[in-house]
Amino acid sequence: MIATQITIKQIRSALRRWGKYWRQREQGKGFSRQAITEQTGGGHTNYFSSDMMNVPEEIELLGQLISKLRPECIRAIRAKYLLDVELSQAAKMLGFDTKRSAEFWLVKAEKTLMLELSY
Repeated sequence: MIATQITIKQIRSALRRWGKYWRQREQGKGFSRQAITEQTGGGHTNYFSSDMMNVPEEIELLGQLISKLRPECIRAIRAKYLLDVELSQAAKMLGFDTKRSAEFWLVKAEKTLMLELSY
């Protein structure tokens, strides 16, 4: 079996894609604007309901790995990759004492993910 080493650059790129994907979903892109039961006339829309959403495999895998991390690591990942604000501002929003504290947990999370994805 050939060992594959994932780099920190690849992890950060994957986390940016993960954050962008979920940020778009949280803003409502891709979901129906009204409940299926409220639709009348059987008109066709270009939006999908949440139960019809197909999450890409890479995003799903990364989400599962993130969910296994320490709570501080999860908050740091959310601060950096999911919120669309500066890290110092996001750190305060998510309960970190300082930007440095958020950076510490972020590096720990990224390194843990790097080890999990390397085999």
